[in-house]
Amino acid sequence: MDRIYYAVIILCALLIITSPAAAIESNGLTLEQAVTIALEKNPDLQTLRLEEETAKGQKEKARLLLINNPTIEGNVSKKDRPEEEGGGKFTNYGFKLSQEFEVAGQRSARIAVAEKELARVKLEIRDRERVLISDVKDAFTKALAFKKKSGLAQEIVSLNEELLGYTKIKFQAGDVSGLDVNLSEVELSKAKKELLLAKREYRESLLVLQGLLGLSPDMSFAIEGDLPSEAPTRPDKDALKTLAFSNRPDSKASTFEMEKTQSALELVKKEAFPNITLSGFYDRDERRNVAGLEISIPLPFFDRKQAEKKEAFAKAEGAKIKATGLQKTIEREIDQAFNDITSAIEELSLFKKEILVKAAENLKLLNLAFREGKIGFFEVRLAQKDTNEAQLAYIEAQTRTQLALNAIEKTTGGAVK
Repeated sequence: MDRIYYAVIILCALLIITSPAAAIESNGLTLEQAVTIALEKNPDLQTLRLEEETAKGQKEKARLLLINNPTIEGNVSKKDRPEEEGGGKFTNYGFKLSQEFEVAGQRSARIAVAEKELARVKLEIRDRERVLISDVKDAFTKALAFKKKSGLAQEIVSLNEELLGYTKIKFQAGDVSGLDVNLSEVELSKAKKELLLAKREYRESLLVLQGLLGLSPDMSFAIEGDLPSEAPTRPDKDALKTLAFSNRPDSKASTFEMEKTQSALELVKKEAFPNITLSGFYDRDERRNVAGLEISIPLPFFDRKQAEKKEAFAKAEGAKIKATGLQKTIEREIDQAFNDITSAIEELSLFKKEILVKAAENLKLLNLAFREGKIGFFEVRLAQKDTNEAQLAYIEAQTRTQLALNAIEKTTGGAVK
């Protein structure tokens, strides 16, 4: 028993350690993990998935051989027997079994409507997954950018602290004025303020990401990853449009919606045809037994499904209009995404790692020259400002490039290779 007890404890511990929550708290959250968690835990997506079960239930109902249940009726009565027949009472009883039948092919039309609706719901779920994945990737990209800015802000604070220390030493030696010390202290205060702002923006970006993932707000985690350092290849716009129309779930869903509304219109037309009710009955009294068959057909003099036909026709026309509008929307989204990726490629191409590395090396050399008294504080301050601005601009270019790549993937319905 003790072995079983310890085995259970070890198994539970392994499950906790290997759970997504434990993994992201200990090792940091990657983009792939974020997407996986979002698809599993996002509350809006979970709610939408329940609609698929509803559609499956409607399909099962549509496939019933008879949509209406049979009806059974019974009667019992007592009557007085005439005096000339001896008087007293006798009992009459009987029953009737009725079943309504559809004779205009309503069942096949109803099955067609249910199948199209189920296909549409499945595609709508896939489309919501497409949008959610894009939202998660955008939030993750922005969080990475704020993380890099926060790290850069920390480096700037450390650099200014070092610069302030050397400035005070040179002031005590009489090499610089008190104004240089004051300016250095001001620059350090500004750098600390920017660091606090960067950390706050990073925390807020993580909260946005947590909301998309469906994680508890009190759960602390970090993210791991990097932004693109090389400009991607510009895709072909016509190829993007072809891919979007053939691959996007919402485009396919609009087609099924049109087919469903057309099938629904056919169903209403068939439902206007009256159903036939067949009844078998048996009656028994003291003198006789009666069995027979009845048939009844309602006469569609007043209600001929006029309102239902108009409603179904309006929905069919509305589905066509929505499908046409969606195609135009997709085209606009592709145009916008193509323009964004083109601008991002051009912007990121202006930055080279070598240039940024050389700018940082130049700043270190200028700091060394300042410590040795070869240049003044203002030269170092100007070089530091230029280097920091270049690094921040590079992070912004990387962020816009990744967001543009995310938009391309979103608008086409899948990753573009």
